[in-house]
Amino acid sequence: MDCRQFLDIKQYEFLMNFFMRRQQQLELSKLDEPLSYDGYSQYDQLSQQVIKEAEQAFLACYQQPVPPIVYTNLFHLAELELAGKRPRIKAPSQLQ
Repeated sequence: MDCRQFLDIKQYEFLMNFFMRRQQQLELSKLDEPLSYDGYSQYDQLSQQVIKEAEQAFLACYQQPVPPIVYTNLFHLAELELAGKRPRIKAPSQLQ
């Protein structure tokens, strides 16, 4: 899903920077734990915490909600960005 349909560029950058900063502060990339499918691993708990923090910060700054999937997708895009593996997103064929 392309989050640009829900966010303008400043909102997009706000969330990406927020997620990258928090992931670095919490050192999420250094967690060394086995895969867990129950949703209660340390990674799962920290990612849920960071997403909730981002939602609150976004609402405080922009006073408008966005769909929850936006936070989840940008959280993982920030993770890929920090790992140097972010996929390239094609520009829309028509600019609005």
